[in-house]
Amino acid sequence: MKRNRPKAVKGETLEMSSPCGKIYVTMNDNPDSGDLLEIFVRFGKSGTCGSLVANALTIITSYGLRSGMDVTDAIKGLIGHGCHRAPVRDEDDNITSCVDAIGKAIRIHAGLVPEEEEQDIDHLEEVS
Repeated sequence: MKRNRPKAVKGETLEMSSPCGKIYVTMNDNPDSGDLLEIFVRFGKSGTCGSLVANALTIITSYGLRSGMDVTDAIKGLIGHGCHRAPVRDEDDNITSCVDAIGKAIRIHAGLVPEEEEQDIDHLEEVS
């Protein structure tokens, strides 16, 4: 069941590079639990088809998060999707689409590391 949204929330907005140009991903946290509650995306150029799709995608992802979906499942569902445009670099990361950029922004906000690094950390902990 989808939880009600509190009247006031705090979060952050990350500027991400994408094949469609800069996008701004806002992530707000639940003030009671600190869990990610909702996501909004804003393209540098609004009104495009990509902007519409990304907006719808973040609305449904927010509904999932408010209904108990784990943030790692949201990240896994978004990262890795490519589009017809060439990938771009965002700091040390390769961004393959707007959807990929949104997933990577969520991963940064959540303080998580890429899956490959997580597996290396898990392996090191098992060996220790």
